[in-house]
Amino acid sequence: MERSILVIGAGVAGLAAAWSARRRGAQVTVISAGVGETALAGGAVDDVPWEQVERAARLLGGDLPAGDLAPAARQFAAELGLWDVPQGAAARIATVAGRIRPARGRDRALLDLGPLRRTRVLIPRAARGAWDADALAAALSDEPFARARGLRFLPIDAPVLRFDDERRIADGDLAARHDDPARLSWLLDRLHQALDAAGGAGAILLGPWLGARAPRAEALSARLGVPVGEALFGAGSPAGLRFEAARDALLAAIGATHRHGRVRAVSAVSAGGDGHVGPGDPGDGVLVHVDGEDVPLAADAVILAIGGLAGGGVAYAPPAHRAGPDLPARGAVPFALSIAAPVTLGDARGPLGVVSSMHGPELDVAAWPRGDRPGALEAVGVRCDGVRAAPGILAAGAAIAGRARTVLDAVTTGLRAGAEA
Repeated sequence: MERSILVIGAGVAGLAAAWSARRRGAQVTVISAGVGETALAGGAVDDVPWEQVERAARLLGGDLPAGDLAPAARQFAAELGLWDVPQGAAARIATVAGRIRPARGRDRALLDLGPLRRTRVLIPRAARGAWDADALAAALSDEPFARARGLRFLPIDAPVLRFDDERRIADGDLAARHDDPARLSWLLDRLHQALDAAGGAGAILLGPWLGARAPRAEALSARLGVPVGEALFGAGSPAGLRFEAARDALLAAIGATHRHGRVRAVSAVSAGGDGHVGPGDPGDGVLVHVDGEDVPLAADAVILAIGGLAGGGVAYAPPAHRAGPDLPARGAVPFALSIAAPVTLGDARGPLGVVSSMHGPELDVAAWPRGDRPGALEAVGVRCDGVRAAPGILAAGAAIAGRARTVLDAVTTGLRAGAEA
């Protein structure tokens, strides 16, 4: 009989868990309630936080070698078909904030500056509120990476916007227009003209506009003859839309069920099937309670891929929220899962416990990173034995305490949770 696995959350950790469990023959259902943390990401595929990579490179006086992905992670990335994660090399990505930062991999729409040497990169001007080609070119040209590689960024006049409303529409809407082959051909002609007028260049850097259903940069580059790609944008980038499209295609390909619903609780089932057990007691299954449904869903195991404090899977709930007329009845851990489940919360250094303030931690001290110590955004989560949170309940991605909040760490823990479920 097939083992049944319920994955709560449809970000990259949940997708990796579903893919891993299906490879082992399990029947998999993924439940999600809307846009999650991965769908808001910009398309950088990191294994460790990029600031740590940059700091280590400065201390060692050179770029760090990039370790290869584990075979399962590489196969997962290949089947997803969205990322470029080169073997033995890191990508270099320009951000709209004017930085050039390392990344282990990238959404295929982003421009990788790593292979470029002693050349010019053209940045077309566009009358959009979040795009300033002149300021961006000046900032990127002044980056240490650009100076060391002889890269110069040149703002140019090129009509990359076709209609007047494209000055105001969202990046995702503009990206969706480039899913149309005719519109992509129109852009190709304009970029050809811009290259000729500039006397040639090594690459062209655009805003986050090259496709909402799939990355269109590689097809554009092949036809143009020089690399073309996006700058890395922050939350709300079309990279999130491209992930959702690739995720849905992969779930369909592996035969996993994806349904919409907001989970409110997870509980264990007793061996007799007629009651619930405590978080430390043995059980033979798990029940998942979904808002608006009277009958809970039953499974052999549940994987919590619900995100962390930034993704909504963990809520900030200081004791003051439960205060009576005067003071809270007692101090309490100021974080809680967004669903009711028999697991505990803590950070990488152990449970947060009761703090001196009756109203929760001092967020300006506890929540923000200091030096090499992560803050609550990077550390708070479910305390696990590996990926096991409680009998029948596993966790993946940012839901786990103390893990790096990166795409590839979410893949790693998701694959492990799917395998162990």
